[in-house]
Amino acid sequence: MTARPARAARALDALDERMSGIDHQPHRPTWECRHCYEPWPCAAGQVQLAEAYRGDRSGLRIYMGELYAAAVEDLPTFPPRLLYTQFVAWTRPLARR
Repeated sequence: MTARPARAARALDALDERMSGIDHQPHRPTWECRHCYEPWPCAAGQVQLAEAYRGDRSGLRIYMGELYAAAVEDLPTFPPRLLYTQFVAWTRPLARR
């Protein structure tokens, strides 16, 4: 087993720990939400992830980066830039005005 799949497996294990009992979780290898069938993380999933990682934005960004890497492997024909937006971009802090 290479390092990348092992890291992705650890990231998915962390999802189970932080998100136990939450409906909006991913279904692999399609990365659709198991609850609403939208691309994961769906809007509700993003809210639930943000709540699960409250006070740990860096941890959330690292975690979503690991899941992004897993999704790139699972969805090789999907444009990586769009997957980045789906998985990682939403975790950035909003710009202050």
